Amino acid sequence: MSIGVRRLTVLGEFKPYGLIAEALDGKPADDFTEKCDYFLFDPEVVRQRDEADDFDASGAALSDRSDHELFVRGNRIIWTSGARVFKRFTLSSPVIMARWCRLGDTAEALLCVLQVGSLTIYNTSGEVTSIPLSRSITSIWALPFGLLFQQQADTSTTSHVPISSTSPLFGVREMPRARRETGNSPQHNYTFPSLFDNIVKGETTSISSHLLLKDPLEEPQLTHIEERGKYNIMKEFDETTIWTSDQIPLMASYNKGKMQHSVWVVEVINSNLEVANANLLDFIPSGVIPKRFSFRRIWQGKGVQTAACKVFLATDDDSAPIICFLHQEQRKLLSVRLQSDEINNEILFDIKPDMSWSIPAIAAAPVIVTRPRVKVGLLPYLDMIVLAPENALLLYSSPSRYCEPPLLSQNQDFLNKTPVLFCP
Repeated sequence: MSIGVRRLTVLGEFKPYGLIAEALDGKPADDFTEKCDYFLFDPEVVRQRDEADDFDASGAALSDRSDHELFVRGNRIIWTSGARVFKRFTLSSPVIMARWCRLGDTAEALLCVLQVGSLTIYNTSGEVTSIPLSRSITSIWALPFGLLFQQQADTSTTSHVPISSTSPLFGVREMPRARRETGNSPQHNYTFPSLFDNIVKGETTSISSHLLLKDPLEEPQLTHIEERGKYNIMKEFDETTIWTSDQIPLMASYNKGKMQHSVWVVEVINSNLEVANANLLDFIPSGVIPKRFSFRRIWQGKGVQTAACKVFLATDDDSAPIICFLHQEQRKLLSVRLQSDEINNEILFDIKPDMSWSIPAIAAAPVIVTRPRVKVGLLPYLDMIVLAPENALLLYSSPSRYCEPPLLSQNQDFLNKTPVLFCP
């Protein structure tokens, strides 16, 4: 299929909308800090799964197709839609990380904000759920199943601290309106995760490097790792998470000691089978047996001294997902092709040894250009736009198909210029 000619128009230098909003607000706060961060996201991320057309303020803000932005400085978050400020959030302490995620049975996305000693969860209407933390949670990441916590190894205390409903890992919830307004069911059992772990495996005597929160009203779950056909508590404290997908169950990590990147697939363990094998079906109703999750490493890449500065998903020309690692110091973009097979209504992901390649790059990002209305399962068809070391801008619709505009020099005045991308 001929892709045709694409016209690229450079509008000007990008400036985070949050900086503009701060300037319009006037005098900076007393606790102003120079350090700030931001990320852009598609409004589809926060649109409700079963959202109907409506005309309220939230619906209007989420109905446009322009990028949205979360801007973070200190203890403040500004959510903008285009040049319009949609919401402002002010927290009690500085923000470590912020991620959109879907938890429990709710149809709406939740803004999960990690701070020292707490996790604050906002729905799109601004209602708040606060969960005190007492462990060293270093980062939070969105998965299709819920929110992933990475936990730092704590050498100052004993490693045998139970994770249960009485454990200080997650303290008393502060959620005056959570059940009614975030769609969480009131029949959740707070003590069941501890009961299940103690009866079946006794695993609450171990600390996991990664925990999974599926619902704000439940305890976080231990995660496991598949090793030699056996599931063990995941204790990969040296594997620093650098990326996850909220649409397909994948995680990328970097091990500094081994100078190694890894890709992991997150899978559901058959908890019903474990309970049956333990002869506990008479004591535990099958309807309340929780899903348990394991990590399986499907790819390793060695020899890079620093973690990839950016990781994202793209799509091959046959619709296969591609995981892209941008190594800015090495000036290359490493792409790893995923293989997926459907078995018993479940999609299994894997990577063949020969399904990776590199292209020169100093910057890259996923874009929707050549097939704007095509979806691959839950994923849109994503091209890659790449800035090569020689300052050429390339649009890849697959590893072997790309468009190239005229060479752009660093001194060229980009404004009001319209380079043309000729696509074979």
